[in-house]
Amino acid sequence: MRTLWIRLLFTLAVISLPVAMPGLQAQNLGAVKQRMAQRLPQVDALKDRGTVGENNRGFLEARAALSGAENQTVSAENADRAEVYSALAQQTGTSSDQVGRARAKKIAETSSPGVWLQDESGRWYKK
Repeated sequence: MRTLWIRLLFTLAVISLPVAMPGLQAQNLGAVKQRMAQRLPQVDALKDRGTVGENNRGFLEARAALSGAENQTVSAENADRAEVYSALAQQTGTSSDQVGRARAKKIAETSSPGVWLQDESGRWYKK
């Protein structure tokens, strides 16, 4: 259930960007949204296995050795998140880091039990 809320919140943020950011092409954000949606089952599986966690900057971080394909999944997800955070930062007049850290707090609140999370001080814990 919590994963569903995360998906909904993030999807709403990505969908709202074309309206709020005229300089950012809706086509690019649509591509980001599509890639993230296609990748979500793989990301969820990595989090469920505990091999990746959500760090305090709003990005995935390896918690165990990953295969080449798993590393590619994490890298691609983080690149897309960085693009979204940058667009939101421009919209709100803040930094990408601030957006990512705010997103990390929301992710922590809505994550499923058993997911690895990093608190603001950098300490890892399982929800």
